[in-house]
Amino acid sequence: MALLVLLLGAPAGWANEKAGGGAGGYTKIEPFTVNLVGGAQYLQVSISIKGATPEFGVTVAERMPFVRHELILLLSSQHSEEITTVEGKKLLLEHLKEAINKAIKLSGHEGVTEVLFETFIVQ
Repeated sequence: MALLVLLLGAPAGWANEKAGGGAGGYTKIEPFTVNLVGGAQYLQVSISIKGATPEFGVTVAERMPFVRHELILLLSSQHSEEITTVEGKKLLLEHLKEAINKAIKLSGHEGVTEVLFETFIVQ
């Protein structure tokens, strides 16, 4: 019971690492909804990220405001016609990885090793 109380009070992302993670676990990032370039359409996306080290989830939780800021800037700079193709989504995943690593101030071999879309809606 104490573990449940501890996890419920933990920062977002940190609980995922402690509950199942380490280097083999994924950290979920709260969903984003942003206007796309032009303002007529929006993107709603949720992602999970995998880190290279067991401490990764704690690092992400501590820097979450910076992570969200970088992701909002990146996602809101997209054009719908570019990100609705499979190739566009794959390229966006690479850009997301770079943006998160920038926000947490880690390079690829220490930071994010994988980004997965959980939801992806353009309207």
